[in-house]
Amino acid sequence: MDTDNKTIRKFKIKMAALLILKRTLAVATVWGLIWGTMVIVIRVTIGMPPLTLLTGAIGLIFAIGCAVILALRQIPTRTALRASLDKHSGAGGLMMAAETVELGNWRKQMPLIKPPRLRWHGGAYWTRFGGAVLFVCISLLIPQRFVEISKAQPLDIREEVKQLADGIDVLKEEEIIELAQAEMLEEKLDQLQAEASGEDPVKTWESLDHLADTLSQEAADAAQDALSETERLTEAETLSEGLINEGSEMDAQLLAESMAALSGLVQKAAQENASLAAQLPDLRGEGDSLTLDQLKELSAALGLTKSDIYDRLAELHAVNLIDLETLKAYEKLGQCDSAGLAAFLAENADSKSVVECIGGWCRGIGRGPGDAPMTWSDGTTEEGAKFKAEALPLSGIASLEDSELVGLSIAAPSVETSSPPPKLGGLSGATAGGGSSFNQTVLPRHKGAVKRYFERP
Repeated sequence: MDTDNKTIRKFKIKMAALLILKRTLAVATVWGLIWGTMVIVIRVTIGMPPLTLLTGAIGLIFAIGCAVILALRQIPTRTALRASLDKHSGAGGLMMAAETVELGNWRKQMPLIKPPRLRWHGGAYWTRFGGAVLFVCISLLIPQRFVEISKAQPLDIREEVKQLADGIDVLKEEEIIELAQAEMLEEKLDQLQAEASGEDPVKTWESLDHLADTLSQEAADAAQDALSETERLTEAETLSEGLINEGSEMDAQLLAESMAALSGLVQKAAQENASLAAQLPDLRGEGDSLTLDQLKELSAALGLTKSDIYDRLAELHAVNLIDLETLKAYEKLGQCDSAGLAAFLAENADSKSVVECIGGWCRGIGRGPGDAPMTWSDGTTEEGAKFKAEALPLSGIASLEDSELVGLSIAAPSVETSSPPPKLGGLSGATAGGGSSFNQTVLPRHKGAVKRYFERP
């Protein structure tokens, strides 16, 4: 009886061990996959250190406990095991009967109880468990840079954005663009900086270039208007300075015309520039003339307005919205000397208005624009233009037949004062010395044909 119980107990313990091992490997494999996945997710999203994630091993303890409970619940009862051993040993039910009654002499008839050999083909379980362990190790040991999600690297355009923002501020302060347009450009710039990505830098740079072109075009239009305004202000300033310095040298009619022209130039400039209109002094003088003090105040106001325009252009240049050539063009337009203006007006006032004269005086002599006066229709004189006939040597005449025109020059042609005697025909290579030859002369009846040949158009 005791022997049977011991045999059953050993068999039960062995079966329980195998079941526990089987369930433990299965549950540990599942937990390993879950643990490794959680490690990767946490490291990717939060960036938690791997050592902290080792706390997931605590879950493995609970998983093993669950596996043991499941395995123990699958172990057959003692009665079921006794029946299985009775059948396997061929005891014919004696082992089952021995559980309740004393067999007596029947025990001698009962064969030796041999429990069956338990075999578990757990290769697949061990393989899956090993893969889960490897997965957990890799998820914990892999460097952090390999598990981070590749985020879009921002494109560093802070310097370009600052430059464009400064340009927008200057255009807004100088009232070149309206406030609503400036706000729209600033919103586009902020959006561009927020969406700038290193994965697609071409798109970002194209947007920056488009915005820069928009600002440059606004600045270029304003600069062109400023240059045109400066040209008119310079004409008015030059005329006022000429009246201050040389007004006493003008006759009454020219002085009146100059005053009227100055008034028109100033009024036109004041209409285009509110700052000039606010700075203009009281120009009410005696009749249509201005006093010397009024002319000086007017010249100072015109010069101050030009200085304000230059400051505006300088600010645009400081933020790279206009180039240096525009500033140089302003400086050239803003400079005009009034010395000798009175004589120039007196000389040209009969054929041109004072406004046209002052414009030509400030612009200077050059090819000029389309409104420059034409002089080609006045005709030319033939004085000193008649050509002087020069006799060509016979060798020069012969070489004309083989010559080709390669260009024209306005310089006077060179004339050879002395030329070697012509050598034609078979004597062209002969050296000077004794001997005789026949020279062909041009007969009088042929001179007309030769002359017409060289005078042909």
